[in-house]
Amino acid sequence: MQGVDREELGAVVRIAAAVAGVPTASLNVLDDRRQVQLVTVGFPPRDCDRADAMCGVRLHTGHPVLVRDARLDPDYRDNPWVTGELGQIRFYANTPLITPEGSVYGTLCVFDTEPHELTDAQMDRLRDLAGVIDAFFEGRRQSRAVAEFTDATEARKKWAEALLDGINVAVIAVDTEFRPIFCNQAFRDSHDPDLDLTAAPVRIAERFQIYEPDGQTPIADQETPMIMAMNGHGPVTGREMMLRGTRNGAAVVRANARALYGADGAITGGMVALHDITAEAARKRLVEEARSRLAAANAELRRSNTDLTNFAAGVSHDLVAPLAAVGGYLELLAEEVTEPAAGHVAAAGRAVEEMRDVIRSLLSAARSDPA
Repeated sequence: MQGVDREELGAVVRIAAAVAGVPTASLNVLDDRRQVQLVTVGFPPRDCDRADAMCGVRLHTGHPVLVRDARLDPDYRDNPWVTGELGQIRFYANTPLITPEGSVYGTLCVFDTEPHELTDAQMDRLRDLAGVIDAFFEGRRQSRAVAEFTDATEARKKWAEALLDGINVAVIAVDTEFRPIFCNQAFRDSHDPDLDLTAAPVRIAERFQIYEPDGQTPIADQETPMIMAMNGHGPVTGREMMLRGTRNGAAVVRANARALYGADGAITGGMVALHDITAEAARKRLVEEARSRLAAANAELRRSNTDLTNFAAGVSHDLVAPLAAVGGYLELLAEEVTEPAAGHVAAAGRAVEEMRDVIRSLLSAARSDPA
Protein backbone atom coordinates (compact mmCIF):
# COMPACT_ATOMS: atom_id res chain seq x y z
CA MET A 1 0.00 0.00 0.00
CA GLN A 2 1.30 3.47 -0.87
CA GLY A 3 2.36 5.91 1.84
CA VAL A 4 -0.47 8.31 0.95
CA ASP A 5 -3.04 5.53 1.36
CA ARG A 6 -1.64 4.51 4.75
CA GLU A 7 -1.75 8.10 5.96
CA GLU A 8 -5.39 8.53 4.93
CA LEU A 9 -6.53 5.19 6.27
CA GLY A 10 -4.49 5.78 9.42
CA ALA A 11 -6.63 8.86 10.10
CA VAL A 12 -9.75 6.67 10.02
CA VAL A 13 -8.24 4.08 12.36
CA ARG A 14 -7.07 6.78 14.80
CA ILE A 15 -10.55 8.30 14.85
CA ALA A 16 -12.04 4.84 15.44
CA ALA A 17 -9.78 4.38 18.48
CA ALA A 18 -10.72 7.84 19.77
CA VAL A 19 -14.44 7.21 19.26
CA ALA A 20 -14.23 3.89 21.13
CA GLY A 21 -11.96 5.29 23.84
CA VAL A 22 -9.35 2.53 23.50
CA PRO A 23 -5.60 2.66 22.78
CA THR A 24 -5.50 0.13 19.92
CA ALA A 25 -7.31 -0.32 16.62
CA SER A 26 -6.61 -1.85 13.21
CA LEU A 27 -7.83 -2.11 9.63
CA ASN A 28 -7.71 -5.77 8.55
CA VAL A 29 -8.16 -7.56 5.24
CA LEU A 30 -8.84 -11.32 5.21
CA ASP A 31 -8.72 -14.01 2.55
CA ASP A 32 -9.17 -17.78 2.85
CA ARG A 33 -5.72 -18.30 4.36
CA ARG A 34 -4.62 -15.28 6.35
CA GLN A 35 -5.40 -11.92 7.94
CA VAL A 36 -3.33 -8.87 6.96
CA GLN A 37 -3.31 -5.82 9.23
CA LEU A 38 -3.05 -2.98 6.71
CA VAL A 39 -3.04 -0.14 9.26
CA THR A 40 -2.71 -0.25 13.04
CA VAL A 41 -2.83 2.24 15.91
CA GLY A 42 -1.11 1.58 19.24
CA PHE A 43 0.87 -1.49 18.15
CA PRO A 44 2.94 -2.72 15.18
CA PRO A 45 1.07 -4.67 12.46
CA ARG A 46 1.18 -8.46 12.75
CA ASP A 47 -0.32 -10.79 10.16
CA CYS A 48 -1.66 -14.17 11.16
CA ASP A 49 -3.42 -17.25 9.81
CA ARG A 50 -7.11 -16.85 9.06
CA ALA A 51 -7.87 -19.62 11.59
CA ASP A 52 -6.24 -17.57 14.37
CA ALA A 53 -7.86 -14.24 13.50
CA MET A 54 -10.52 -12.95 15.93
CA CYS A 55 -11.98 -10.98 13.02
CA GLY A 56 -12.59 -14.20 11.11
CA VAL A 57 -14.76 -15.84 13.78
CA ARG A 58 -18.03 -14.12 12.91
CA LEU A 59 -17.00 -12.46 9.66
CA HIS A 60 -19.44 -14.59 7.62
CA THR A 61 -22.44 -12.97 9.38
CA GLY A 62 -21.66 -9.54 7.95
CA HIS A 63 -22.75 -7.96 11.26
CA PRO A 64 -20.81 -5.84 13.77
CA VAL A 65 -19.31 -7.66 16.76
CA LEU A 66 -19.09 -6.38 20.36
CA VAL A 67 -17.29 -8.53 22.98
CA ARG A 68 -16.96 -6.81 26.35
CA ASP A 69 -14.64 -9.49 27.80
CA ALA A 70 -13.33 -12.13 25.39
CA ARG A 71 -12.43 -14.46 28.27
CA LEU A 72 -16.16 -14.90 28.92
CA ASP A 73 -17.21 -15.47 25.31
CA PRO A 74 -17.09 -19.14 24.19
CA ASP A 75 -16.33 -18.09 20.58
CA TYR A 76 -13.20 -16.17 21.60
CA ARG A 77 -11.87 -17.35 24.96
CA ASP A 78 -9.57 -19.99 23.39
CA ASN A 79 -8.33 -17.70 20.59
CA PRO A 80 -4.52 -17.18 20.62
CA TRP A 81 -5.06 -13.39 20.62
CA VAL A 82 -6.87 -13.86 23.95
CA THR A 83 -4.93 -16.67 25.63
CA GLY A 84 -1.58 -14.89 25.45
CA GLU A 85 -0.05 -16.85 22.58
CA LEU A 86 -0.44 -13.87 20.21
CA GLY A 87 -1.97 -11.28 22.54
CA GLN A 88 -4.03 -10.70 25.64
CA ILE A 89 -7.10 -9.02 24.19
CA ARG A 90 -10.09 -8.61 26.49
CA PHE A 91 -12.38 -6.02 24.91
CA TYR A 92 -12.97 -6.48 21.18
CA ALA A 93 -15.34 -4.92 18.66
CA ASN A 94 -15.40 -4.76 14.89
CA THR A 95 -17.50 -3.56 11.99
CA PRO A 96 -17.23 -5.51 8.72
CA LEU A 97 -15.94 -4.00 5.50
CA ILE A 98 -18.26 -4.87 2.62
CA THR A 99 -17.99 -4.29 -1.12
CA PRO A 100 -20.89 -2.75 -3.08
CA GLU A 101 -21.62 -6.31 -4.27
CA GLY A 102 -22.09 -7.49 -0.67
CA SER A 103 -18.83 -9.41 -0.17
CA VAL A 104 -17.14 -9.08 3.24
CA TYR A 105 -13.42 -8.51 2.77
CA GLY A 106 -12.18 -7.27 6.14
CA THR A 107 -12.91 -5.38 9.35
CA LEU A 108 -12.32 -2.14 11.18
CA CYS A 109 -11.70 -3.31 14.75
CA VAL A 110 -10.98 -1.69 18.11
CA PHE A 111 -9.71 -3.56 21.18
CA ASP A 112 -8.05 -3.28 24.57
CA THR A 113 -6.32 -5.47 27.14
CA GLU A 114 -9.00 -4.52 29.69
CA PRO A 115 -12.76 -5.23 29.56
CA HIS A 116 -14.62 -2.30 28.02
CA GLU A 117 -18.09 -1.20 26.96
CA LEU A 118 -19.41 0.74 23.98
CA THR A 119 -22.69 2.60 23.69
CA ASP A 120 -25.04 2.16 20.75
CA ALA A 121 -23.97 5.62 19.55
CA GLN A 122 -20.29 4.60 19.55
CA MET A 123 -21.09 1.44 17.57
CA ASP A 124 -23.01 3.58 15.09
CA ARG A 125 -19.97 5.84 14.65
CA LEU A 126 -17.73 2.80 14.02
CA ARG A 127 -20.18 1.65 11.35
CA ASP A 128 -19.96 5.14 9.81
CA LEU A 129 -16.16 4.89 9.71
CA ALA A 130 -16.32 1.42 8.15
CA GLY A 131 -18.58 2.91 5.48
CA VAL A 132 -15.98 5.60 4.85
CA ILE A 133 -13.31 2.92 4.35
CA ASP A 134 -15.59 1.02 1.99
CA ALA A 135 -16.14 4.22 0.03
CA PHE A 136 -12.41 4.85 -0.01
CA PHE A 137 -11.56 1.48 -1.52
CA GLU A 138 -14.40 1.76 -4.01
CA GLY A 139 -13.29 5.28 -4.89
CA ARG A 140 -9.72 4.07 -5.20
CA ARG A 141 -10.82 1.57 -7.83
CA GLN A 142 -12.64 4.25 -9.76
CA SER A 143 -10.45 7.27 -9.09
CA ARG A 144 -7.89 6.42 -11.76
CA ALA A 145 -10.48 7.31 -14.40
CA VAL A 146 -11.63 10.50 -12.68
CA ALA A 147 -9.66 13.66 -13.45
CA GLU A 148 -10.20 15.32 -10.07
CA PHE A 149 -8.23 12.50 -8.43
CA THR A 150 -5.15 12.85 -10.62
CA ASP A 151 -3.74 15.40 -8.21
CA ALA A 152 -2.85 13.32 -5.14
CA THR A 153 -2.82 16.32 -2.81
CA GLU A 154 -6.27 17.48 -3.89
CA ALA A 155 -7.62 13.94 -3.69
CA ARG A 156 -6.30 13.54 -0.16
CA LYS A 157 -7.90 16.83 0.89
CA LYS A 158 -11.29 15.96 -0.57
CA TRP A 159 -11.20 12.47 0.88
CA ALA A 160 -10.31 13.78 4.34
CA GLU A 161 -13.15 16.30 4.18
CA ALA A 162 -15.61 13.60 3.16
CA LEU A 163 -14.38 11.35 5.95
CA LEU A 164 -14.76 13.94 8.68
CA ASP A 165 -18.01 15.42 7.45
CA GLY A 166 -19.61 11.98 7.29
CA ILE A 167 -19.63 11.27 11.02
CA ASN A 168 -21.86 12.75 13.70
CA VAL A 169 -19.04 13.37 16.19
CA ALA A 170 -17.27 16.73 16.52
CA VAL A 171 -13.59 16.16 15.62
CA ILE A 172 -10.71 18.61 15.44
CA ALA A 173 -6.99 17.95 14.97
CA VAL A 174 -4.21 20.48 15.45
CA ASP A 175 -0.44 20.64 14.99
CA THR A 176 2.04 21.35 17.76
CA GLU A 177 1.38 25.09 17.40
CA PHE A 178 -2.34 24.38 17.85
CA ARG A 179 -3.10 25.39 14.28
CA PRO A 180 -6.07 23.33 13.00
CA ILE A 181 -5.10 20.55 10.61
CA PHE A 182 -8.74 19.75 10.06
CA CYS A 183 -12.12 19.95 11.74
CA ASN A 184 -15.28 18.29 10.53
CA GLN A 185 -18.75 19.65 9.84
CA ALA A 186 -20.06 18.44 13.20
CA PHE A 187 -17.41 20.56 14.95
CA ARG A 188 -18.13 23.61 12.81
CA ASP A 189 -21.88 23.23 13.37
CA SER A 190 -21.49 23.05 17.14
CA HIS A 191 -19.23 26.11 17.63
CA ASP A 192 -19.54 29.83 17.01
CA PRO A 193 -18.49 30.50 13.39
CA ASP A 194 -16.61 33.62 14.58
CA LEU A 195 -14.45 31.60 16.97
CA ASP A 196 -10.79 32.07 16.03
CA LEU A 197 -9.33 28.56 15.79
CA THR A 198 -5.90 29.92 14.85
CA ALA A 199 -5.39 31.94 18.05
CA ALA A 200 -2.39 31.24 20.29
CA PRO A 201 -2.75 28.22 22.64
CA VAL A 202 -3.66 30.31 25.67
CA ARG A 203 -6.98 30.78 27.45
CA ILE A 204 -8.27 27.78 25.51
CA ALA A 205 -10.77 26.79 28.18
CA GLU A 206 -12.03 30.37 28.35
CA ARG A 207 -12.35 30.81 24.58
CA PHE A 208 -14.16 27.51 24.13
CA GLN A 209 -16.08 27.98 27.43
CA ILE A 210 -15.07 24.57 28.80
CA TYR A 211 -16.35 23.68 32.27
CA GLU A 212 -16.72 20.69 34.53
CA PRO A 213 -20.04 18.84 34.06
CA ASP A 214 -21.63 21.05 36.74
CA GLY A 215 -21.38 23.96 34.31
CA GLN A 216 -19.88 26.23 36.98
CA THR A 217 -16.31 25.06 37.61
CA PRO A 218 -13.88 26.23 34.89
CA ILE A 219 -11.30 23.76 33.58
CA ALA A 220 -7.68 24.90 33.43
CA ASP A 221 -6.01 24.88 30.02
CA GLN A 222 -3.52 22.18 31.07
CA GLU A 223 -6.43 19.92 32.10
CA THR A 224 -8.22 20.04 28.75
CA PRO A 225 -8.13 16.60 27.08
CA MET A 226 -6.19 17.57 23.94
CA ILE A 227 -3.43 19.42 25.82
CA MET A 228 -3.11 16.55 28.29
CA ALA A 229 -2.72 14.09 25.40
CA MET A 230 -0.18 16.32 23.62
CA ASN A 231 1.79 16.72 26.84
CA GLY A 232 2.43 12.98 26.89
CA HIS A 233 -0.21 11.93 29.42
CA GLY A 234 -1.44 9.22 27.07
CA PRO A 235 -4.86 8.94 25.43
CA VAL A 236 -7.56 10.71 27.44
CA THR A 237 -10.82 8.77 27.32
CA GLY A 238 -14.28 9.42 28.69
CA ARG A 239 -13.55 12.92 30.06
CA GLU A 240 -16.95 14.54 30.66
CA MET A 241 -17.19 18.32 30.32
CA MET A 242 -19.73 21.03 29.62
CA LEU A 243 -19.31 23.36 26.65
CA ARG A 244 -21.29 26.52 27.25
CA GLY A 245 -20.38 28.23 24.00
CA THR A 246 -22.07 25.94 21.46
CA ARG A 247 -24.63 27.22 19.00
CA ASN A 248 -27.40 25.33 20.74
CA GLY A 249 -26.49 26.48 24.23
CA ALA A 250 -24.77 24.44 26.91
CA ALA A 251 -23.90 20.87 25.93
CA VAL A 252 -22.45 18.05 28.01
CA VAL A 253 -19.83 16.11 26.03
CA ARG A 254 -17.61 13.08 26.56
CA ALA A 255 -14.15 13.76 25.14
CA ASN A 256 -11.61 11.25 23.82
CA ALA A 257 -8.26 12.77 22.91
CA ARG A 258 -4.92 11.42 21.71
CA ALA A 259 -1.62 12.74 20.46
CA LEU A 260 -0.64 12.43 16.79
CA TYR A 261 2.80 11.03 16.04
CA GLY A 262 5.19 11.34 13.13
CA ALA A 263 7.24 8.56 11.57
CA ASP A 264 10.05 9.25 14.04
CA GLY A 265 7.75 8.78 17.02
CA ALA A 266 7.67 12.48 17.95
CA ILE A 267 4.36 14.16 18.77
CA THR A 268 3.19 16.20 15.76
CA GLY A 269 -0.16 17.34 17.08
CA GLY A 270 -3.32 16.19 18.80
CA MET A 271 -6.88 15.21 18.06
CA VAL A 272 -10.07 15.24 20.12
CA ALA A 273 -13.48 13.68 19.44
CA LEU A 274 -16.46 15.14 21.29
CA HIS A 275 -19.58 13.00 21.84
CA ASP A 276 -22.67 15.01 22.78
CA ILE A 277 -24.19 13.28 25.84
CA THR A 278 -26.49 16.11 26.94
CA ALA A 279 -29.57 13.87 26.88
CA GLU A 280 -27.74 11.08 28.72
CA ALA A 281 -26.54 13.52 31.39
CA ALA A 282 -30.08 14.87 31.81
CA ARG A 283 -31.41 11.34 32.33
CA LYS A 284 -28.71 10.63 34.93
CA ARG A 285 -29.55 13.87 36.73
CA LEU A 286 -33.27 12.99 36.80
CA VAL A 287 -32.48 9.53 38.18
CA GLU A 288 -30.30 11.03 40.92
CA GLU A 289 -32.98 13.55 41.79
CA ALA A 290 -35.60 10.78 41.97
CA ARG A 291 -33.33 8.73 44.24
CA SER A 292 -32.81 11.76 46.48
CA ARG A 293 -36.55 12.39 46.73
CA LEU A 294 -37.19 8.71 47.50
CA ALA A 295 -34.56 8.73 50.25
CA ALA A 296 -36.15 11.85 51.77
CA ALA A 297 -39.61 10.24 51.60
CA ASN A 298 -38.29 7.08 53.31
CA ALA A 299 -36.71 9.17 56.07
CA GLU A 300 -39.97 11.05 56.59
CA LEU A 301 -41.87 7.76 56.69
CA ARG A 302 -39.52 6.39 59.35
CA ARG A 303 -39.92 9.57 61.41
CA SER A 304 -43.72 9.37 61.05
CA ASN A 305 -43.73 5.72 62.14
CA THR A 306 -41.64 6.60 65.21
CA ASP A 307 -44.06 9.38 66.12
CA LEU A 308 -46.99 7.00 65.64
CA THR A 309 -45.41 4.37 67.90
CA ASN A 310 -44.73 6.94 70.61
CA PHE A 311 -48.26 8.30 70.31
CA ALA A 312 -49.81 4.82 70.52
CA ALA A 313 -47.75 3.98 73.59
CA GLY A 314 -48.86 7.16 75.34
CA VAL A 315 -52.49 6.78 74.41
CA SER A 316 -52.60 3.12 75.40
CA HIS A 317 -51.19 3.97 78.83
CA ASP A 318 -53.75 6.73 79.30
CA LEU A 319 -56.57 4.32 78.36
CA VAL A 320 -55.37 1.19 80.11
CA ALA A 321 -54.95 2.83 83.53
CA PRO A 322 -58.57 4.02 83.97
CA LEU A 323 -59.82 0.85 82.28
CA ALA A 324 -58.01 -1.22 84.91
CA ALA A 325 -59.70 0.81 87.61
CA VAL A 326 -63.12 0.21 86.05
CA GLY A 327 -62.38 -3.53 85.92
CA GLY A 328 -61.40 -3.55 89.57
CA TYR A 329 -64.57 -1.81 90.67
CA LEU A 330 -66.65 -4.20 88.62
CA GLU A 331 -65.00 -7.15 90.37
CA LEU A 332 -65.89 -5.65 93.80
CA LEU A 333 -69.41 -4.87 92.66
CA ALA A 334 -69.90 -8.43 91.42
CA GLU A 335 -69.43 -9.69 95.00
CA GLU A 336 -72.12 -7.39 96.39
CA VAL A 337 -75.03 -7.61 93.93
CA THR A 338 -77.53 -10.33 93.12
CA GLU A 339 -79.44 -11.26 90.00
CA PRO A 340 -80.33 -9.68 87.69
CA ALA A 341 -77.77 -6.92 88.51
CA ALA A 342 -74.96 -9.54 88.65
CA GLY A 343 -75.54 -10.33 84.98
CA HIS A 344 -75.18 -6.69 84.05
CA VAL A 345 -71.94 -6.42 86.01
CA ALA A 346 -70.55 -9.54 84.24
CA ALA A 347 -71.46 -8.05 80.85
CA ALA A 348 -69.66 -4.84 81.78
CA GLY A 349 -66.58 -6.87 82.78
CA ARG A 350 -66.55 -8.61 79.39
CA ALA A 351 -66.77 -5.24 77.66
CA VAL A 352 -63.75 -4.07 79.66
CA GLU A 353 -61.75 -7.13 78.49
CA GLU A 354 -62.76 -6.49 74.86
CA MET A 355 -61.63 -2.90 75.23
CA ARG A 356 -58.25 -4.11 76.56
CA ASP A 357 -57.88 -6.42 73.51
CA VAL A 358 -58.59 -3.51 71.17
CA ILE A 359 -55.95 -1.34 72.88
CA ARG A 360 -53.35 -4.14 72.72
CA SER A 361 -54.07 -4.67 68.99
CA LEU A 362 -53.68 -0.97 68.23
CA LEU A 363 -50.41 -0.78 70.14
CA SER A 364 -49.06 -3.88 68.35
CA ALA A 365 -49.98 -2.46 64.95
CA ALA A 366 -48.30 0.88 65.74
CA ARG A 367 -45.09 -0.88 66.79
CA SER A 368 -44.90 -3.20 63.77
CA ASP A 369 -42.22 -2.60 61.10
CA PRO A 370 -43.91 -1.25 57.94
CA ALA A 371 -41.11 -2.78 55.81
